[in-house]
Amino acid sequence: MDRRQFLRTAGVGAVAALAGCAGGTNVTVTSLPPETTLIEVSPDGGYAFSPDTLTIEAGTTVIWKWFDGGHNVVPDGIPAESDWAGHEEWEDAGFEHQHTFTVPGEYHYVCTPHENMGMVGDITVVEE
Repeated sequence: MDRRQFLRTAGVGAVAALAGCAGGTNVTVTSLPPETTLIEVSPDGGYAFSPDTLTIEAGTTVIWKWFDGGHNVVPDGIPAESDWAGHEEWEDAGFEHQHTFTVPGEYHYVCTPHENMGMVGDITVVEE
């Protein structure tokens, strides 16, 4: 098992273990496909992305999964060559948005209704 496989497996286990701790939601996390990373949107009903900073290799798919309603994922600074548009609609618990990041660089995104409460995230995409 290489480092990426270990981290992916460990991360899925940790997320699955914590999924039942989300207050008042019935959202579950299933195992993720290879080359996929999960970001929780509003875990425990809070105004945060978890993790809020992430470094991934180009070609990795990121899935944002909503654990509470009234949030979105909107890019607020991405590489010029990137086609990621985020997801501007406000969604409810259980919704998922995904994107495969192929362009290396720095990505900054926000939840527009809660940006002033610190609900922001950053992804660094590096070459494989």
